[in-house]
Amino acid sequence: MMAQLEKKLERELGDDARVIACRFPFPHWTPAQVTGEGIDTVWAYDVRSFRGGDGRPRSHFPSVIPIQ
Repeated sequence: MMAQLEKKLERELGDDARVIACRFPFPHWTPAQVTGEGIDTVWAYDVRSFRGGDGRPRSHFPSVIPIQ
């Protein structure tokens, strides 16, 4: 569920948005801040940390290298 929400938010959030998650972190994002522990953990994510410099979402999959 969090991976699906992650993709949706990457597409729809403004460039200055901050996402706060409780109990469940986003699987591919690196949080700007973490507080609490166990089931009381809270993660804060800044859009700039998971978008590329051009404002588009970064791919979570490695680049495909053609086989020759």
